[in-house]
Amino acid sequence: MRNIDIKNKIFVNRTLNMNTIKLIGFDMDYTLVTYNVPAFEEKTYSIIKKKLINDYNYPEEINDFVLDQDFIIRGLVIDTETGDFLKVNRYGFVRTASHGTAFLTYEQQKEKYGVKSIDFTDSRYSIVHTMFSKAEGCLFAQLVDYFDKKEKSPNYKKIYAAVKRCLNNAHMETELKGDVAQYPEKYLLPDKRIVDALLKFKKFGKKLALITNSDYNYSKKVMEYCFGQFIKIPWQKVFDIIVVAANKPTFFTQNNMFLKVDPETGLLSNYYGPLEWNGIYQGGNANYLEKTFGIDPSEILYLGDHILGDVVTLKETIGWRTGLVVQELEEEVPILEKVQDIHKQISKKMAEKERLEDISLDYREKLWLKKDAKVNRQKFDEIKEKMIKLDDELRELISLSQQGFNKYWGEVMRAGNEVSRFAALVERYACIYMSGISSLYYYSPYKYFRSQRRLLAHDPKQ
Repeated sequence: MRNIDIKNKIFVNRTLNMNTIKLIGFDMDYTLVTYNVPAFEEKTYSIIKKKLINDYNYPEEINDFVLDQDFIIRGLVIDTETGDFLKVNRYGFVRTASHGTAFLTYEQQKEKYGVKSIDFTDSRYSIVHTMFSKAEGCLFAQLVDYFDKKEKSPNYKKIYAAVKRCLNNAHMETELKGDVAQYPEKYLLPDKRIVDALLKFKKFGKKLALITNSDYNYSKKVMEYCFGQFIKIPWQKVFDIIVVAANKPTFFTQNNMFLKVDPETGLLSNYYGPLEWNGIYQGGNANYLEKTFGIDPSEILYLGDHILGDVVTLKETIGWRTGLVVQELEEEVPILEKVQDIHKQISKKMAEKERLEDISLDYREKLWLKKDAKVNRQKFDEIKEKMIKLDDELRELISLSQQGFNKYWGEVMRAGNEVSRFAALVERYACIYMSGISSLYYYSPYKYFRSQRRLLAHDPKQ
């Protein structure tokens, strides 16, 4: 039994026998290539601000805004009509909310969202699916604050649309990715374990595919930086097939044509024949890839960082096995391990609170029936006092248990004490998940990943 550090473990939702997997596909950005998030988002933030001022005549004052790297976490729901930011549980009920950067009180939140669950099919809601959304979300929140002071009824939807367009343009134009390509040491974090993991899986008979939405020229530059220093062969040789500008999730849902990519020049040519191993292509579709190589969907594992584009759509449409990279877990899982004893204390005190509540209800019933009113009132008040003291102790323990997590929103996978909507999607659609592709380095290419038995509400407590 290998002793693997908790932050490097792979977590299993659905049993996955790697012995049956013939092809392993990988996304690139935030999957095979790890970004220096603060540096990348700071650059993105400055570009969006500049574009808003130059292209949309936003006031020069927004140049003074400063990016808060902690304000946006994955899984948040942005209400583009109200300027609200919502942390919701698996059922879509709001558990924490802010308007712009100002957090709602419990009473305000209850009045606004108390009996409503969020309808995620409504176009007003934008979900933070990836780490690429930090700058966009923070700037929108700050603009909500700014225009609330300047205007009576700001058009939040228009503001969000402008921010979104600027972000999309930043990704399409050369200013952002060009800076990454020119100064990779500033934005990229090479990890030899990722390269070694892929080479190991390849050595033991697994076919490897790179399937990314990034174009070939950008992919070439960042992959050369992240892989080139650890291998003596061209990085392209690590993979058995490469697909760039794949346009996921339509790669999994439509039948787009493949184009052939010249590995030296990046130039494209029409391609009509069967795909070839060691080929480099652009666009295309998963269905043709399966048919060409005669691989069953259940024999393909795809790993990415986008819960919707890399996992949910894929699982619902073509049935490939799925793995999700949740980079935040590298910091969060060790904290969870550290506070295990605190959670045990919380559970013990919650059990005591429930016992006292049951006793207090007995006295309350007797008081209602006017039985020995004086004695029962005294007993009821004594129990109530104990419960107040217990609540204070619980509040302190819960506060201790949350130290180290995001200071605004807490754990990515939880909304208060409940499972977050993001975690519910991970649980339902990702066969496995991990903090990074480097976790594969610690596991055998033939590993049988088994899911744990999950307790249901009626199961005996362990």
